Amino acid sequence: MVRAIVFLFFFIYRILAQEIVEVSADHIVSSQTKGETIMSGNVVIQRDKDILRANKVIINMGKDRKPSKYEAIGKVDFNVKTNDGRIMQGRANKIIYDAKKEEYHLLGQAWVQEKGKKNAVRGETIILNKQDGSASIEGNKKKPAKIIFTLEK
Repeated sequence: MVRAIVFLFFFIYRILAQEIVEVSADHIVSSQTKGETIMSGNVVIQRDKDILRANKVIINMGKDRKPSKYEAIGKVDFNVKTNDGRIMQGRANKIIYDAKKEEYHLLGQAWVQEKGKKNAVRGETIILNKQDGSASIEGNKKKPAKIIFTLEK
């Protein structure tokens, strides 16, 4: 048990560099042999002003012992501060972050909005790539993809 807790703290430390991170959940299981940490039930992960809430979060580590994939499942919502100081908030049924590609996949009733503004993106699938700054939004027959933005004068 102590080894699992030490591994978990090491794991979270490696994920988020040297910033203070607070993680809470009803249940946390970490396996060094599988390279996986599973947090379930009322999961809240907070780093500075950034916060993620979900029913379940799975973090996978690669052979290099660095996080390779994060998966937040069930009633996922978040608030994050961008590098330019804007606050983005959103939600989806599931969010997958591929650390190697620096790519986010928001799946199922996905929505992202700039706090305090009408700027928003909605769709069944939203893919955001941090490396090249690209975005892809897919809707469906009942709810098309939607972008709402304010034109600056």
